[in-house]
Amino acid sequence: MVVESDPRPAGPGKRLTMHRWNLDELEPYWMELEALADASPHTDPWCSGPDWLFPVHRAFAPEAEAILLGDPNDGMALLARYETPEATVIGGLEPLWGFASPAIGATHFDVLVSAIDILALDRDWSHAVLPAIPFDRELILSLAARLEYLGTVSLGEGITRQLADLSEGAAPWWERRTRRFRNQLRKARELADDHGLVYETVTDHAGLFDRMLKIEARSWKGQDDDGITSPSMSAFYREMIDRLGTRSRLEATIATMDGADVGFIFGGIRNGQYRGLQLSYAQEVQSLSLGHLLQLHEIQRLTTAAGVHTYDLGMDMEYKRRWADYASSSATLVIRRS
Repeated sequence: MVVESDPRPAGPGKRLTMHRWNLDELEPYWMELEALADASPHTDPWCSGPDWLFPVHRAFAPEAEAILLGDPNDGMALLARYETPEATVIGGLEPLWGFASPAIGATHFDVLVSAIDILALDRDWSHAVLPAIPFDRELILSLAARLEYLGTVSLGEGITRQLADLSEGAAPWWERRTRRFRNQLRKARELADDHGLVYETVTDHAGLFDRMLKIEARSWKGQDDDGITSPSMSAFYREMIDRLGTRSRLEATIATMDGADVGFIFGGIRNGQYRGLQLSYAQEVQSLSLGHLLQLHEIQRLTTAAGVHTYDLGMDMEYKRRWADYASSSATLVIRRS
């Protein structure tokens, strides 16, 4: 399906043509989409790629209309139409956190503006929420100026990610931690060794998620139905684990004690970047600081076995700052149509 924008004076001033896709049509182009995400300046390439974007949209917003415009070899706008009680909103394809860029490619914001110009021909949406805009004042002002013909453009709250630099290996990363933190980890490791804790590296996705679900059910998150046991989160991670396993990108560790699974950590690797996805442990081993030990084990293993240079810990939380070396922040642009 080809859609065109009208050459209005307030818009870009020329007629634009963009092909419209659905998710199933785009699936065979997953490598091209990843190349576009990697070429997008100042974006989160992992979450802007299909291994994250497609499962999260299917799991959390299956009723939302995906709006996928562009060329997978040149640039794509990855948007969706969301119906809320108050408004019809155009937003990023990812419906929740705002990690993923609403457009990908070397000139992704030109692609985004072109897509919004096309969608502006319809009056059936009242707001646009465009996440993952780099925190660059000139870029934000330029983008807002190109969109203000639609109505009021304002700056909304963005998201901050915490990242660890592993490019020189685990030892330099370890030395950058505080002395107190290092001592805590040493004592925790000694205690866990005394209890016979064993780490199992898992790269085969078959059966992995079911093992993790059983561990999660014995954690505080599982008991509150606040983790991967909830229906949407379960669907999201199950599909993503299958995708990562099929493409040899899955990295997971199961902690066992006395032959029983007691904790897990898993994520995915692409282009030397490890994206942490979930970590959990059974309540009966809470005194062992198993969350910390799993993080430490994974960092040491990834730098020696997988050649990882960056560990993306995901959304900013206080405990993650002890593991991270720097942060990356983004903003959100909000358009209210007049």
